[in-house]
Amino acid sequence: GAMAVSGPAGSHAQSAPYRIGHDDPFAPFAFTENGRSKGLLIDIVAAVLGEAGAAFEFRPLPLAAIEAELAAGNIDAIAFKGVSDERRRTMDFSAPLLITGAAAFARPGLPAAADLAVYAGTTIVTPAQGPLAAQIRRDYPQLRLLTVDSYDASLEAVLAGQADVAALNFQAGLQLINRKHPGRFTLPAEPYQRLPFAFAVAKGRNAPLLARVDAAIAALRADGR
Repeated sequence: GAMAVSGPAGSHAQSAPYRIGHDDPFAPFAFTENGRSKGLLIDIVAAVLGEAGAAFEFRPLPLAAIEAELAAGNIDAIAFKGVSDERRRTMDFSAPLLITGAAAFARPGLPAAADLAVYAGTTIVTPAQGPLAAQIRRDYPQLRLLTVDSYDASLEAVLAGQADVAALNFQAGLQLINRKHPGRFTLPAEPYQRLPFAFAVAKGRNAPLLARVDAAIAALRADGR
């Protein structure tokens, strides 16, 4: 049930559609419903690839697996990933598709904060495969870092008392907490760090696709879309 969208015939050199992986679930940016990929960034990426004239199909994958699938060549690209120095070692990124942010979701009793230093001496949890773990380890030595394999597991660790704060994407964290754990976290008013999301390919691979995506992003921006 993967969604395939084709560009004009003959506009791409390859016959098989590009396999575009995406994190699932990662609402509101990406999720699957009745076997179809949906979400805010899925719509943006579909528009960009349509503008690029590239045939493609979305492949929903768990957060913990998607980067390994890209490295193994089982997918050709990742629809979107938070850009980080750590990830630039293994991936090449397009121009930003959307600027979002990293935010802190604390247990009740801790304040909402737009600076992680406020939580010095506490334990902060984030997905191991997310863009935030390496940066927290590097920039906030005063925090104890716990890594898990998903957004759900991050929130469960706080609820179970194994961690005090979850570091997650601002919009995705709010969406998940409001849906599954309303009233059980101190919600941030703003991100502690801006985070661009961009289309990604494995480093040094699929450069022509990345160039087409960048050209399409520029064209859509110029049109004000």
